[in-house]
Amino acid sequence: MEQQVDQNQNQLVGSAKLLLGVGLDNFISLLVFGLIFILGVLGNTLVISVVARSKPGQTRSTTNIFILNLSVADLSYLLFCVPFQSTIYMLPTWILGAFICKFIHFFFTVSMLVSIFTLSAMSVDRYVAIVHARKASWIRVGRHATLGVVLIWILSVGMAAPVAHYQNLVEREDNSSFCWEVWPDRHRRVYVMCSFVFGYLLPLALISVCYMKVSAHGAPRARDA
Repeated sequence: MEQQVDQNQNQLVGSAKLLLGVGLDNFISLLVFGLIFILGVLGNTLVISVVARSKPGQTRSTTNIFILNLSVADLSYLLFCVPFQSTIYMLPTWILGAFICKFIHFFFTVSMLVSIFTLSAMSVDRYVAIVHARKASWIRVGRHATLGVVLIWILSVGMAAPVAHYQNLVEREDNSSFCWEVWPDRHRRVYVMCSFVFGYLLPLALISVCYMKVSAHGAPRARDA
């Protein structure tokens, strides 16, 4: 009886593996990808639908423009990158071609940089609104925020261009292929250093300084109160 139960369990496990075609760890990764995709698409779509809606004759605030840009970048990544990246866990080889290989890694970098630079712009916007309240009325206008968003995308695309250039299909000995970055060593070191400085250190420093200034500006008022 116990032997028959064990055989049935083994058959169920074997059938599950055959049905899924992937290992348990890869299956869990796919579930996580799916959860992130569904929640991310729903959340960002809701934000975009709310923020993008404006009354006739009413201009969007700079904050709403930056939030809208942040949601667009996140939603674009979810729609154009996550479904393709999930195939890595389902298939033993890359079958989507060289263009998709280059595009998803390029656009992943673009969306990441857009998010970072937008958060930096939002911190500057908040700094101007609080510390320079008298000047804020003509600095914090929709036209300036829109121009900032355009510059953010141009800068992000420019910084991500090397990723698209060096992302290639690499052939294995068994005639399978995978999508990988193939950089000359010197170029990789230079790019990693520049990305770290301009995509992390400087934005972090800018955000930190802005919020320290905002905190310092509000401290005297709190003491007086």
